[in-house]
Amino acid sequence: MKNTIVMLAILALAPQLLAYTPISDERRAELLVQFQYTPQVQVHKFPQQVGCKAQDVHYDTTYPQRETPYRVQAQAYVPNKANVPVVFMLPPLGGSNQLDRAMAMAFCRNNIAAFVILNDFTGLDSNTLMPVTDHDHTPRRVVSAVKGGILVAQAFPNINTRKVGLFGASLGGILGSIAYGVMPEVSAATFIVNGGDVPNTLAYSDQQPIIRIKRGRMAAENLKNEAEYEHYLNQHITLDPLHFAPLIVPESIKLYLSRNDKAVPSANQMAFYRAVGSPKETGFYAVDHGLTIFAVLGIGDQKQAIANWFHGRFAQPNPRDLYTDSVYSLDNP
Repeated sequence: MKNTIVMLAILALAPQLLAYTPISDERRAELLVQFQYTPQVQVHKFPQQVGCKAQDVHYDTTYPQRETPYRVQAQAYVPNKANVPVVFMLPPLGGSNQLDRAMAMAFCRNNIAAFVILNDFTGLDSNTLMPVTDHDHTPRRVVSAVKGGILVAQAFPNINTRKVGLFGASLGGILGSIAYGVMPEVSAATFIVNGGDVPNTLAYSDQQPIIRIKRGRMAAENLKNEAEYEHYLNQHITLDPLHFAPLIVPESIKLYLSRNDKAVPSANQMAFYRAVGSPKETGFYAVDHGLTIFAVLGIGDQKQAIANWFHGRFAQPNPRDLYTDSVYSLDNP
């Protein structure tokens, strides 16, 4: 009886455990080339002062696969100290919230500049069913926003853009995981309840906006079940955190993961954890998706620990430092 129960549990998890197929080194190299660009940036709104208070920053940025500029709206928290690093904070599903703002304030009070990006990168908040090709544009928009944000950050004389980090929870962590894998100019990252295997996550997540998109897509493409939907997405999505996880140095990433998650399935969180080399700086929580985020940034109050960890990483050389001073430049707006 016990063996039967174990076998049934394995079969129940099989779609998540077996879905992802690793890409070749050659294919990874082809994808990486697509992110070797410098965006054109035009600043539309820039803070007139610095300090640990949200200041609006608006700028246009570009990437090769998009014909028109992409408008980024962000809030900057910049301490009035010299030579501070900067962390770009990516929004979860539903957009930036009070926990994000509290984390940004904690960064600033610990002499780390924080850029909280406010964009809805995915279009999940829209009532329009976006074309399936837009899934790949989502991380491209994120990378372009961060690349452009580095240029904008250079206009702050007290920010050191040789020390760049990423932070994100849930969707922000998933998109940040891709950005971190393809951007050598980023040297540290902290993610909460992020994961890999995007097609599987989109097929089995219990979050309502994702379910709504799934139902619309399945109806439009005459797909009968989640397995067919996942197979369809695997044929159309080429950018996934697991593709680029081997490029991330385990010591340069801090994770907080849930063992009881149905929004970003726990199996997919563990897949990313293993793919990135099982980093020692990982906390595991026995609660669900939302409670894990709240346990980290709310009642558990890991904000100080996260800021301290970033300072420790920024004190180390960036092992992925492949760019030069001439790559990024922007005149003061």
